[in-house]
Amino acid sequence: MWSRPGLFLLLLLLAATAPPGGGSLTHSVSRRCNDTISSVYEGEGVVTSPGFPSRYDPHTSCSFTFVGASHQRVRILFTEFNLKEPPEHLRPHERCLHTDWVAVYNVLNGSRKQEIDHFCGTSVPNSVMSASSDLGLESGRQLADGKCHFVFNSSEARNGTIYSPNPEGFYPLDTTCVYIFYGLPGEIVRIIFKYFDVEGVLPCNSDSDSDYLEFSNFPSADRKIPTFCGYMTPNVIHSDSSYFRMTFRSNSKFGGTGFAADYQFLDNSRHPFAIKRVIGAAFVNGAHQSQAKLILVVSVTSLLIIKSLQSDVPV
Repeated sequence: MWSRPGLFLLLLLLAATAPPGGGSLTHSVSRRCNDTISSVYEGEGVVTSPGFPSRYDPHTSCSFTFVGASHQRVRILFTEFNLKEPPEHLRPHERCLHTDWVAVYNVLNGSRKQEIDHFCGTSVPNSVMSASSDLGLESGRQLADGKCHFVFNSSEARNGTIYSPNPEGFYPLDTTCVYIFYGLPGEIVRIIFKYFDVEGVLPCNSDSDSDYLEFSNFPSADRKIPTFCGYMTPNVIHSDSSYFRMTFRSNSKFGGTGFAADYQFLDNSRHPFAIKRVIGAAFVNGAHQSQAKLILVVSVTSLLIIKSLQSDVPV
């Protein structure tokens, strides 16, 4: 379990006027409702609805609050889920408003609740995580405990995979993650995205209340590379040099399931041309998809090639 002082995770179950349909679920250990669970005593465990695996009673309200140390975060992994199905005629965003539901919140400063998401029906939800998490990476080196700040050195690993926080679940709200790449002299970095679900709209920044992904060839901002979110998804990104920085930022309003990308350090010194390329965004609108490419080519003409061509011309 992971959290920090003044920031807790609250899991709330609210049942309406009828119990859930379907059979009983696998047996598990029950806890009393309205319980507070501290990582001082339990690093991990199981919480269930009242009476689980039997049906819960109508008009049930049950909450669990998870509290951790300063360097920890809270992760909720749903294993079984069987609530009363919502009415079929409702729109997707209304489904969980008129039936039994489970909601997950960040609790800020000990009192203010920040909703992560609502769940209902019988589909097992994605895992959720408290704010400012930094899990999800098997490669790279974390600079500080509890901070989502990772360094990738070519001397340690020439390739690997990057995930947003809480892979296979919703990334946490109000989070900033920084990924810095250091190549050897003459190397560049290539990042290939294989999944992208970052909530936002153009221009993909804080002004549009968007979560976004940002790239830079410098420690500061880089205007040559656009930010990405929503329907503007990155495909393949190349750095200009051996240093590269990627920043992921989520706000406190909406979330998504994040991104997954493979990175690779490439030896650029072998190429006869100096090519700097950003293969930009794939704009998706229904079934139509097109790709925007920005290519800057700086060519170096070889005098040896010119002389060779001239020698083949008859005098």
